[in-house]
Amino acid sequence: MLNMAIAMGNLAKPAQVRALPSGLMFAYFDLQVRTADQVLETVPVAIFDAPAQVPEWTTGQGLLAVGRVRRRFFRSGGATQSRTELVADQVWPLTLEEEVLTALACAGGVIATAVEDARSRPARDLGPGPVGAVRLERRP
Repeated sequence: MLNMAIAMGNLAKPAQVRALPSGLMFAYFDLQVRTADQVLETVPVAIFDAPAQVPEWTTGQGLLAVGRVRRRFFRSGGATQSRTELVADQVWPLTLEEEVLTALACAGGVIATAVEDARSRPARDLGPGPVGAVRLERRP
């Protein structure tokens, strides 16, 4: 099985960035994306170990986020609430064309491998399998 998400859109508003007690930088932001029928939707994105450039991103800037979908639950105002978000492994500004194309090609390869693995196992054995998190290389 594979949990992979790719979102490409424009930064809706400046990212919220904070340092975690572990020392990692955490960033949270919304991407505005268009669906196939041109409806504008907002995709919440979270990234741990965020790149130092995140505070420099500007509203309306094009970004590509690659990661996984997660639904988390939390308490707010005495009630349990949930939020579904893309937890990004990597985020690239669309201006870095070579990196964006490489990331999309790598993601396609991971998906193809997962499909091939699923086809090669008996239907009763479609458990988690060996596919894990993928860290795509970021060039300076």
